[in-house]
Amino acid sequence: MEKSTTGLSIKGESIQSLYGSYLSGTFLVNRRYQRKLIWTVEEKRSFLDSIAKDYPVPLILLAEVGTDLGRRLEIIDGMQRMNAIMSFIGQEFDLEGSYFDLDTMADTKLLKDQNKLTQKQPVLDRSKCASIVRYQVPLSIFQETGNSHVDEVFRRLNSGGRKLSKQELRQAGTTSKFASIVRKISSNIRGDSSASDTLNLSAMKNISITNKNLNYGIPVEEIFWVKNSIITKEALRQSQDEEVIADIVAWVAMDKGIRSSSDILDQLYGFKESTNGDSESSLSSTLEMQIQKINEDVVLTNVQFVLDELIRVVGNSGKSFNSLLFRNQQAKISRYFQIVYLAIYSLLIDDGCEIVDEKMLIQHLDGAGDKTIKLSAGGGNWSAKEKQTQVDALYGVIRNCFGRPKSNDPARNQWITRFENILMQSSTEQNLYDFKIGLHDLKENSNSINRRTFSKIIKTLTAMANTFPRSTGYCILGVSDSKESSEIHKETYGSEPIKYSSFYVTGVDGEANRYHNDIDKYFTKLVQFIDKEPLAQRDKDNISRNITTVRYFGKSVIILKIESGDSPAVYDDKYYVRHGSNITEIEPANFGDLFSRFHENSK
Repeated sequence: MEKSTTGLSIKGESIQSLYGSYLSGTFLVNRRYQRKLIWTVEEKRSFLDSIAKDYPVPLILLAEVGTDLGRRLEIIDGMQRMNAIMSFIGQEFDLEGSYFDLDTMADTKLLKDQNKLTQKQPVLDRSKCASIVRYQVPLSIFQETGNSHVDEVFRRLNSGGRKLSKQELRQAGTTSKFASIVRKISSNIRGDSSASDTLNLSAMKNISITNKNLNYGIPVEEIFWVKNSIITKEALRQSQDEEVIADIVAWVAMDKGIRSSSDILDQLYGFKESTNGDSESSLSSTLEMQIQKINEDVVLTNVQFVLDELIRVVGNSGKSFNSLLFRNQQAKISRYFQIVYLAIYSLLIDDGCEIVDEKMLIQHLDGAGDKTIKLSAGGGNWSAKEKQTQVDALYGVIRNCFGRPKSNDPARNQWITRFENILMQSSTEQNLYDFKIGLHDLKENSNSINRRTFSKIIKTLTAMANTFPRSTGYCILGVSDSKESSEIHKETYGSEPIKYSSFYVTGVDGEANRYHNDIDKYFTKLVQFIDKEPLAQRDKDNISRNITTVRYFGKSVIILKIESGDSPAVYDDKYYVRHGSNITEIEPANFGDLFSRFHENSK
């Protein structure tokens, strides 16, 4: 029986019905406050076992929200449970050693017949599957009245801290500049960032944190913090990585001199104010003012740049961060990471230097946790004095490895994690990303750029610009999403690709050096080709202005980017849109709808 009170409805809905809604894109996840997908396969099985045995399960809370595509349901509480249900049906894990029978439901049978789902073996007894899909999942749906309403519901729901970690509660729904910087950088380092805050539930698995038994998402063992033994897998699940980043951002934005503790983090997020009348009584407002003075983008760029440099140096050392700092690895070293980070930050950002002797820097960092950095034991309260003393000590040791930069480029085009996140975002926003291994035909070993391929890239970019107003489309040269083509590239140019997630970064150095002498001449030729394409001058300028060369662990990758304008982009006097990997020409009868979408979004 359904009960309603002031826009709130409580009801049961069958799993079969929920799966149909899931396929139609009804369920949304707002990443401003939602947790990461972090359930292990064991946790998923346990939840499905409760359903199979007809045990009661916790209520799932949804908010009915308005979107450009109509009304949708935003998951406020229950994302892990909803994902467990959908991924079990989708053959991603078994129950009692057997997989869901796809012939149980019309929707899954159709997907199976269309080869969009493949039945795994052995198959779970169909009567048991039928019982599972008939199960009535308890739902509570309320009408949202704005972001602050949803945020407050989420906070109150989790205020006891029984479900979320303390840091997740701090970040949940917080819209401060500080929280935004921490959220973005933390996602960048983990690799689970997304191009937009709101995603379909079906897209979340592509950027979820997974264990070795789940063949999708981001393996937890490969995430920087875990791979380098800085924090544990469980600590990552509890968002300790965000606490480390929050400490760093607060330190550099407040011009240092701030101690670290759980209580201070609460104050920085505005969770509570100090009650003893000291200078920390308005930390959240003071921090926001400092970030505003510096500029949010500058703080984010500086912090990210130093992280990229440190990641690159550690990668070139051939060791993990933990084994580089200690002769015998330590169990918990997040404070040591902060010391190293802040010392390098002082040299790169405060002093405006660059690394001039990386080999010597690695030598100085080798064993620095044993011989240079001397931290007192234990406790969650870390004094500003101890932190500054240790930063100064390491700064003095590594100072000679840095010098004045040769160029004045403020962008410091070394953005490792930004590039990696473009790769990961493509899994959730496929319409706006395209990848090419290069512009020379590998099989024919051609010495000239394939102009037809290049023209198709430019046409694809205009189609991306027309697909969604106010969107950004990317085509990346030097990346393959196919192992086979990366192997052909290796045979042709003798260069080993770098694997990241499901991508193979080959770089374009091979064809640039073989056919154009160097990467600069190759780049110049591409800019000249853009000018010859049948585009409006606005779009030529847009693409030419945004073409970028990125160095990724010694490989050159070229990124072509287009940003939607106030009106649709035209290619050779035609309009195109992109759906998935397909480009479709817009018929004249649909011009009105295309232009009206841009007109509505320009208001």
